[in-house]
Amino acid sequence: MSGNSSIWHTKSKTSETQVVNAMTKHSQVAILGLSVTDIYDKSQVKTFLGMEVPFSEKTTYVKGTFEAKLGFDGNVVTIQKAPGSQNTYNITIPEFIVVGISNPSFEVVNSKGDILSFVTEDIDTHELANNAMSDDTLVKYIDMNKEWLKDQATDYYQRLLTSIDPEATLSVTFSE
Repeated sequence: MSGNSSIWHTKSKTSETQVVNAMTKHSQVAILGLSVTDIYDKSQVKTFLGMEVPFSEKTTYVKGTFEAKLGFDGNVVTIQKAPGSQNTYNITIPEFIVVGISNPSFEVVNSKGDILSFVTEDIDTHELANNAMSDDTLVKYIDMNKEWLKDQATDYYQRLLTSIDPEATLSVTFSE
């Protein structure tokens, strides 16, 4: 018998199960990418009979980072030749949306509490992260970058149409 020979062997089996519940075609156009770092905070205080308990305040600060792609739904864009013009196109671009989020990361950077804060429930940091990623919160990034989005959308269609018709001019309307 050799030194490596053994009557005991390990036999293993692995499997992977993947279920795709639904697949939907999208024509979303991403025209601007953002790398976001923001600080989100929440404070809470204990109450007794509707009155705040003094010195029971607790505050948590969470740093959130993620990448966001902003753009619009290409299915809703309309392109029409301007009446009476050979090379002018009227384009209507729908409201801007968040097309995608990637690499989200959230971490507590600071927590503080008053002397009686131990009577106050801990702050739900998952709730802070969910609020940071909510549609209502993400709209602020669209509003902050509205002019960039308009410039990028115009440039996108200018390049697209002039590749087909080098004499093309655009009249772009944005839905608000």
